[in-house]
Amino acid sequence: MDNAHLVIYTFDLVGTAAFAFSGAIRALDRRPDFIGMLLLAGLTAIGGGMIRDAILGREAAVLSDPTYMWTILASVILIYFFPSSFWKRANLFNYFDAFGYGAFAGVAANIGVAQDMNLFAVLILATLTGCGGGVVRDVILGKPSQPLNDELYVIPVLCGASALYFLNQAQIPNLTASQIQVLGFLVAFLITTGGRLVAISWNIRLPRVDSEVKWNAK
Repeated sequence: MDNAHLVIYTFDLVGTAAFAFSGAIRALDRRPDFIGMLLLAGLTAIGGGMIRDAILGREAAVLSDPTYMWTILASVILIYFFPSSFWKRANLFNYFDAFGYGAFAGVAANIGVAQDMNLFAVLILATLTGCGGGVVRDVILGKPSQPLNDELYVIPVLCGASALYFLNQAQIPNLTASQIQVLGFLVAFLITTGGRLVAISWNIRLPRVDSEVKWNAK
């Protein structure tokens, strides 16, 4: 494994842990047992990656590399045995979620560029991968899904994936293809996660459809 793949693989594992944390924390108010928490955290952590690999027609990474499952298990054990530490800091959910979806979106965009996808295909792949696990989590819990609310959620992914795409298309002197790959991934991750964290901190939201609008269904 070369340095570029090692960096991206490491972030993928950290993103898996972050999404596992977010899934487990999101479920705390339901007082789940260990298996229930593990299932929800697992679906949150691997949901986006499974969608990505299904689209690409390749074997899911989680099925060939047990490190992903060990990462999820360790995350759940930590929250299961110390729930009060996380329950008192419920806002941690948003930060874990932001980190996880930034990492996953960057990994997906990098894979799309490596397979010579066009810009719009890269954006779709990054968005589905970054947001997929969170949507699965919220649907199972019956909670409002963040990408469908007015939160600034999808736009940071689009900006980060676009930056990665154009960096890989540019000719940057004195940088090898591997270095550009790592640079593009890190820029995508920072823009995506950073944009989400700014939106959380400053409560930045998109304008919603006017509530006075009424459908004249016939």
